[in-house]
Amino acid sequence: MSGTDSSHDASVISQTHTPDTGLQPEQDVVGPEAHAVMADPVLPVTAAPVPSAPPPPEGVAVKEVFQMVGAMVFVFCFAALGFNAMYHAGY
Repeated sequence: MSGTDSSHDASVISQTHTPDTGLQPEQDVVGPEAHAVMADPVLPVTAAPVPSAPPPPEGVAVKEVFQMVGAMVFVFCFAALGFNAMYHAGY
């Protein structure tokens, strides 16, 4: 690689950007025309959403208790299945 810089950082730093001045007048002309042609955005007219009432705290607590009891039953049944398998395997 003779004659070229193999460092990635050096090649990124050495790049320079010069703005193209030929496009500036064209952008100024297109800007007002585009605003004149574009219509206002259409906003749907709907009723405001009705906020739902939060569930009562007692209902949430009861649900969590049932989930905990269900998880404990699952673990105990899984342990019983394992002990049953160990019993029949002869351990």
